Amino acid sequence: MSRSLTLLGLTALVAAQGYSSECSDITLNNSWLVATCPTGNGDEITSSVFLANKIGNNGGNLEWAANGEYRETCEECVLNDAATLFCRCRVADRPSLQDTTINLEEHIANYEGHLLSDQAGPVTTIPKNSDVAVPSDFGVEILLNGPSSSCATFGVTLGLNDPTDCFYLDLGGDISYPTASSANNQGWEIAGYTDADCATEPAITFTQGNVGECYTELSPGLKAFSVKPLWNADY
Repeated sequence: MSRSLTLLGLTALVAAQGYSSECSDITLNNSWLVATCPTGNGDEITSSVFLANKIGNNGGNLEWAANGEYRETCEECVLNDAATLFCRCRVADRPSLQDTTINLEEHIANYEGHLLSDQAGPVTTIPKNSDVAVPSDFGVEILLNGPSSSCATFGVTLGLNDPTDCFYLDLGGDISYPTASSANNQGWEIAGYTDADCATEPAITFTQGNVGECYTELSPGLKAFSVKPLWNADY
């Protein structure tokens, strides 16, 4: 398919190609659709689309929906083929699960090597190719401790694997953590904030480059986090 169009006075759309017939190593990993696709000039790029922000469950049926979070009410999700997502999803008034599928190529295509979605509108620009590899494991851990704590052990382990602008760690009461480290970070940028709204400058930023390093005296302590993928990702 092609969505290439040039209109006088308007931004030209970027040409798209159906990914299932031309991309390789197409997998579904923790709601990330991952594939290696040709750029059109002899090279290949591995990239990803976060389906949980694109698809929802509407009465037991998978449908395109911004921030749909289908996986909250669906189970056993797999790729039936390279372009078809299959899940068993809950229907609100029934205890049983319903089989349902959705054609991912309705809104996801290969744009010069990048898997991108046009769900929010036509694709007009191609992102820069990242030098960070798509993770094999999308999970990452933030390790936290309270005041006067050492780095030998950590009292709280926060598991993250979704992009988010601001995640407030609400454990009841006004609790913050001035000691922090990270583990198993294969490509995330996680910024830690001392306010609940992520409105201040980050007190610390965790990446692949500082995995395992312990930071103390992050005064007055971390309360919230933003989570951003650094690899080729449409989320």
